[in-house]
Amino acid sequence: MFECNRGKPVSTALSAKLTNLLAQWIATSCRPISVVEDDGLELVLQAATGVMKTEERHFAEACARQFLDVANQWGIADKISTIGTDSAPNMVAAGRILPFEHLPCVAHVVQRAIVMSLREGGFDGALAKCRKVVGHFKHSPANSDELNVQQASLGQVHEPLVQNVPTWWNSTLEMIKRVMRNRDAVYTTLSQQKHNLALPTNAEYEKLAKLEKLLEPCRYITELLGGGEYVSCSVVLPALCHLQHVMKISDDDPAYIVRFKAAFTKDLNQRSKKINLEWLKVATALDPRFKDLKCLPRAEREPVWAKLSELVKREEPALQPLGEENPEPPKKKTALLLMGSDSESDEETPEDNTVERYKG
Repeated sequence: MFECNRGKPVSTALSAKLTNLLAQWIATSCRPISVVEDDGLELVLQAATGVMKTEERHFAEACARQFLDVANQWGIADKISTIGTDSAPNMVAAGRILPFEHLPCVAHVVQRAIVMSLREGGFDGALAKCRKVVGHFKHSPANSDELNVQQASLGQVHEPLVQNVPTWWNSTLEMIKRVMRNRDAVYTTLSQQKHNLALPTNAEYEKLAKLEKLLEPCRYITELLGGGEYVSCSVVLPALCHLQHVMKISDDDPAYIVRFKAAFTKDLNQRSKKINLEWLKVATALDPRFKDLKCLPRAEREPVWAKLSELVKREEPALQPLGEENPEPPKKKTALLLMGSDSESDEETPEDNTVERYKG
């Protein structure tokens, strides 16, 4: 009955569930959609959209209770190790209440650092001019058509200008890129119109070009961490390390870039302290691409492996086959393992050997 759900194929189980819920709703409480507020439709919408409506105020305790209710309803409470949320205070507080590890959305953290840094870098004037130019074309179909004509005459692709909004990720970067790509088309179009717009000066265009180079790595990191088709937890610390490297101040940086980089680094460091760094370090170590832990200071690397060894020891009883509480490996195999080991300690446990082999 249902072929698509949020742009993705619907499983047979979900299709059957939706069909049954619709039948139940129609049979028990179906009314015109304009006045419907019944539980039957609510269940259908929950199954179809994956969203659950809550009638309570979003206090931390209520949010934590809602998370647990959903986990229990889905039968996955014993499979959850980590829960991710945004960085809203109530979500962070709910994360402390829940019996799971909590990770705030690091892409949100990066975007908030960008917003704060733009205020400190002295880009307000140039960005304000860009916003007014974009609004001039965006809010008038006639002006937009004239811009398209100029784009065509210059051999450019027809593309609308983009307005930046603080809550839209990477919108400032996209606005800058499109204004600069269409600089000649915008100038020619406006020269044929009556307007009171103040266009960015050459010096401001130069500032915007430098800002674009700084925001491009942030866009890449945001999209990398926001991916929904892969696990991104292990990439967080290497990504933040890359941003720290990009934002290092050099002798060639003008004063406004120095202010931007300093503000970005300071804000990012402050926010990074609240993102469960210890759990992210373990995730990074478990990714073979980053197990050298070069994104961490040398002094912080060994405690990560100690933590990982401890976690392996906790899981060891669950991994042993039934009926073999303490199976002993054949002596020949034990000797072979010892011959291949770089360690001279006779007190190493199998769990330690497992971690050491992985590190090597």
